[in-house]
Amino acid sequence: MFTKSAQSMQLIPAWYDGAERTILRMSPEEGRIQLVRLKKGAQAKRHLHQAPEDVLVISGKIRIGGHTLGAGDYLFTDQGEEHDLVALEDSVFYAATEKPVIVTET
Repeated sequence: MFTKSAQSMQLIPAWYDGAERTILRMSPEEGRIQLVRLKKGAQAKRHLHQAPEDVLVISGKIRIGGHTLGAGDYLFTDQGEEHDLVALEDSVFYAATEKPVIVTET
């Protein structure tokens, strides 16, 4: 069993501008279970998933691969799928994947 207190969570820059995250747990295969905070307009370039990913929007509104998601909405990305991400509003979401993504757009 593993716990992480809210007081111990620190936001660090993510791999794209306007995004910060707190890593809840690293997987054995270098994937991340994380909370991500986005500023409106933040954009993650198109990337490939080496493992399935679960996303749950906590607040705000984002667009992932053409799907617009708001608070409470869930998205599943399967292994091998690619998508981009745009924050339509200031947003927070939970994301979990067992392997890291590969950025495919330069």
